[in-house]
Amino acid sequence: MSVETEQNARTDARPSTVLRPDRGERPTLFVVRWVWDFPHRFAVLALTATVFVLLYGGNLDPGPIESRLGLASGESLGPFGQVFGSWDPSIWPGRLAPSLIWAWGEGGWPTSASIRWPSAIAGVILGLVLARHAATILGGRAGVLVGLCWYGSLALMDRSAGAGIDLVTALGTVAVLDRLLGRGSDLVAGTCLAWAFLAGGWPPVVVVLLVTVVLGRPGSSISARLLLPPALAAAGWSLWAWSVAPTEAWAAALTLPLTEGPSWWLAPGVVALALPWSPFAALVAGRSVREGMPTEGRAYVLGWLQAAGACLIVGTVVPGLAGASRIPALAGLAVAAAAGCDRVLAGDGGERARRWYFGVILTMLFASTGLALGAGGYLAAAVSYYRAVCILLIVLTVAATALAVWSASRRHAPGAFFAVVALAVVLKLAYAGYYVPEWNYRRSQGPWGRAVGQWIPPNWPIYTTHTWRTDLAFATGHPFRQLISAQHLAYQPEGVRFVLLLDTEFANWPAQAPALRRVASFQDEYGGGRVLARTDGPLPGDPLFRAGGSR
Repeated sequence: MSVETEQNARTDARPSTVLRPDRGERPTLFVVRWVWDFPHRFAVLALTATVFVLLYGGNLDPGPIESRLGLASGESLGPFGQVFGSWDPSIWPGRLAPSLIWAWGEGGWPTSASIRWPSAIAGVILGLVLARHAATILGGRAGVLVGLCWYGSLALMDRSAGAGIDLVTALGTVAVLDRLLGRGSDLVAGTCLAWAFLAGGWPPVVVVLLVTVVLGRPGSSISARLLLPPALAAAGWSLWAWSVAPTEAWAAALTLPLTEGPSWWLAPGVVALALPWSPFAALVAGRSVREGMPTEGRAYVLGWLQAAGACLIVGTVVPGLAGASRIPALAGLAVAAAAGCDRVLAGDGGERARRWYFGVILTMLFASTGLALGAGGYLAAAVSYYRAVCILLIVLTVAATALAVWSASRRHAPGAFFAVVALAVVLKLAYAGYYVPEWNYRRSQGPWGRAVGQWIPPNWPIYTTHTWRTDLAFATGHPFRQLISAQHLAYQPEGVRFVLLLDTEFANWPAQAPALRRVASFQDEYGGGRVLARTDGPLPGDPLFRAGGSR
């Protein structure tokens, strides 16, 4: 038996959930062993997903991209979404269906929860898929670490479409890649790829096929079982689109990604979204770290790193592939970071890996402490609303830094790791306690949209003669209908019709159009004037209003 074969045999036989005191690592604290014991793994993953993903899952007001999905969720399901009364080729049915179902369950006009909760649930499912596979071939502790690195990243805390995060589409893409790295190219992988097509179009399919070529593994190559389900899905979707929509809409949906340019900031953005765990992915570069993994686990981790690298390259240089490449790259970084930390915690990383491990932790904690004391201290003194959360953030950050310094001085890897966990909790608190309310109050269109919507009976549409911001339209809580001209208002359903106009539009309303009277006046964030007007007629509560009146 060769030296390498004998070493691999010893590695495969070594339990991955037991630390190695004989390699110089201090015995793990009892609480760490308790957390990593099998009966508690799922509970730890569930707690981690709840804290980092599900907590405040639907509280952030949507931005312009997410609001397009929200407006489409108030309409019926189709081969594309419907925004302002017209087909929107950027919204695919698989992406729309979960939000539409959630809005139906809410029993009224969709809210921000209709957009954000399906994304949060998809993120939780993806974490369980990755953690389960990692636990099978790397050990139970590694599975928990994968879940922590996935759920505890900035990407899963925020889940904003403005940052390019589409977890519903990625549910198919990441599941396909994980299947290819496990059981190979089969019908299950093909079915997941079909879902990715229905949710995001052809870019996810192209990304998966390119990564498959890069991996070049026997049994995981491009096959009929992988291609047949998405081909059937594409054919069925095309027939559906041709039967209910113009052919131009079908063509626009297929060519829209090609209008995007290269995404040169894709790689730095992915690294930032994977914080605070992304720096630990570099641990896998160490030979001693890789040699400490089981043979199958080493192939799994390196396969995900190859997939992440391929996604970053093709997403950067090929137009239209950046959105489909972002989440698989994040998954690859999470798996690599968890595997690297697992080996260091087990005492198998070597001295160079341990120096990088402690150096990264101390750097992040010192930087966070400086930011918390500077910005947090100023905010606590200047804005009383954020005082409590800022003081809490300062206390937690200083305590985590002290733990990291103490652990580094004693070369205690588990203690330093828990300092990073505390840093992730600090990021979640900062997101929920500062970023979300600040965005909702200052930067979102929610306050302006709700101010308009309160003047209109529930479920009545708002008409307009020009395109408004989608987040303003969604925040009104009413369907929006854009007219070709003011005269077309006369051809809408009979009854009272509400129209949202600019001051200049109301002042120059054509005489040939239905007469309007002012309901309320508003100012936008820049001081510009807006007018909500309506045609004459009875409203609900008016004695002249009939139960069968038009909406």
